[in-house]
Amino acid sequence: MSALPQRDLQAEYYYPRNDREISPSQIIEKSHLERAKVVKPKTFYRSNTLPNNLKVLSLLQKGSFGLAIVSMATSIGVYISTVQIPKLWSQEYQHLEDLQRQERQLIAINETIKYQIAREAGNDSRLSVSKPKSAVFLSPAKIEAKSDRSITKNEQEAIVELKHSSYGY
Repeated sequence: MSALPQRDLQAEYYYPRNDREISPSQIIEKSHLERAKVVKPKTFYRSNTLPNNLKVLSLLQKGSFGLAIVSMATSIGVYISTVQIPKLWSQEYQHLEDLQRQERQLIAINETIKYQIAREAGNDSRLSVSKPKSAVFLSPAKIEAKSDRSITKNEQEAIVELKHSSYGY
């Protein structure tokens, strides 16, 4: 309800008045007459049967809806193939070029460091080029094979647990 004052409209505005009055007996007589006029069909037709023209129009509507769905899916596919895929490809190609440029820079830095180390080694008087006469040859040492010690059950369980607890790479 509103706090504003409401206009008091009479019922004449809302309900049409009939100039002549109908008595209840006249209403009952009319209803008996109307019931007598009702014609009942001998057979009942199904209530959802449609004329052939409406059936054709209904099928046409369903077909056009299916065609609209298919055309929308096709247009989305064409959009993805013509716009999104090349866009993603160009982004990934740009990333590849950045990685290749970084690789070239790292190779250049590595070679520069190698050159500086070689130059400093040439200037250092304490370093000399090795000669075959100064080479020292060592005979291989004899290595004793470790004895196989028995692995206890607790160690085996620990090894199995370590192997199966890793989640991969």
